Amino acid sequence: MNWVDLGVKWVHVLSIVTVVGFTLFQYLVLHPVLRRVQGGSEELVQALQRRAGILLGVAWVLIWVTGIYNLVVVIPTVKPNYHMVLGAKLLLVLALFFISTALSHPSLAFEGIRRNRARWVAFAAWLGIVVVVLSATMNMMRLKGVALKELPGSAQSGRVSSVSTTDR
Repeated sequence: MNWVDLGVKWVHVLSIVTVVGFTLFQYLVLHPVLRRVQGGSEELVQALQRRAGILLGVAWVLIWVTGIYNLVVVIPTVKPNYHMVLGAKLLLVLALFFISTALSHPSLAFEGIRRNRARWVAFAAWLGIVVVVLSATMNMMRLKGVALKELPGSAQSGRVSSVSTTDR
């Protein structure tokens, strides 16, 4: 087992959990509660987004760095079917990155997105769920050998089967 690859994978997963988890928290908890509370809710959301923006910024840097590392490690070992799922996932990740940045960045360019915060948070939450599903699919493709160019140990298993047939 390569401990560096394992550590990078865990940092990648924990960073994704941070981004998607915060988005789901906003969608499922924060915005429904704020709709029921009168007054002061916009200031609370802005303060929360500013504070979370720092954490999300660090998480996104870790996602990109570890994701590129994982890509370099995995790409030589997989078939084109894996690349198709990876491409779809990367497009959705880019959209999620843009939305989460727009929601937490104080730039006037993102004012329209922040004005419709609840709608964009809902969209980002669903994007995050789809990204996690695609990630799990990619991992299962590799674990089951569906996406691998060569199954681990396949050269050895070929020798074992030839030995067993000659012994009979």
